[in-house]
Amino acid sequence: MQKHNFGLRQFNHLLTGIVILLAVYILVAPFLPRAALYAARATDKKHGYAYQNRVRPQPSSTAKPVPSDNRLVIPSLELNQPISESKSISVLNNGGTWRRPKTSTPDKGGNTVIIGHRYTYKGLSTFYNLDQLKYDDVIIIYWQGKEHDYRVRENKVVPPSTVSIEAPSDDPRLTLYTCTPLWNAKSRLVIVAEPVIITP
Repeated sequence: MQKHNFGLRQFNHLLTGIVILLAVYILVAPFLPRAALYAARATDKKHGYAYQNRVRPQPSSTAKPVPSDNRLVIPSLELNQPISESKSISVLNNGGTWRRPKTSTPDKGGNTVIIGHRYTYKGLSTFYNLDQLKYDDVIIIYWQGKEHDYRVRENKVVPPSTVSIEAPSDDPRLTLYTCTPLWNAKSRLVIVAEPVIITP
């Protein structure tokens, strides 16, 4: 009888330990990507590399060839994703980014609007760390074989009803947005960037 009770206690302790570990994982897992981002930045700083300096100050004949597809690159977030062209937002169900139809494109000037999820049904998505972008951070758009460089000028939160973020503009700009806070569509996190003027 005592052996039976001892075995039952051992099993209960094991089960309790497993439940505690699962609870800790559930609480910590959503923040692991952010921790990985901080670790990558710390490594870069250790080697004396600054994210903000990744945009070339002038055209270079030795530059690497640009991607063949349309692509969004944000070095400080270690983000490199294709830009989808589609009539439906459902193209984002598997992650990635999407240029809003009827908004401009980098080669035409005006307001180019690109959106992405922070979470999808499959978990973490492209713009999970978008709130980490700061003034002057670099954003690169590869569009139809050409590179377009931008720097962040605004990071703001607006209600979903603020459709003006997609409005055409006279000045060339890039607008990125996603839902905020995490796991919630209460508001929109909006990043506005302006082109880097390259002087020959």
